[in-house]
Amino acid sequence: MKSSTPIVLGGGWLTRQTVGRPKTRFCGFLSVIWLGVSLCASYPFWLGWPQSFGYLEWLCVALLIPQPVFVILAAVFMVTEQPRTIPVQHPNPSHDMRNLY
Repeated sequence: MKSSTPIVLGGGWLTRQTVGRPKTRFCGFLSVIWLGVSLCASYPFWLGWPQSFGYLEWLCVALLIPQPVFVILAAVFMVTEQPRTIPVQHPNPSHDMRNLY
């Protein structure tokens, strides 16, 4: 039995080209996600500065440090990174999984 159309691997996807800044987007994503960690880590400091620093306070300070680093990296990459084309795959709306063509 001969088929009129060959079976193509990945036939359910459409590839489109977009222009973006992947490093900027990644650092921005990290800064948004790390914001939740930073808010939780800042809890011991909400009522004021503690009299003495114990293990928990130093751990919270260590968890607070990456937030400004991610924000600064996102800002630096936004200014310095050149936009480039990125291939993005989208599902093909007319593709039927039951058909092998």
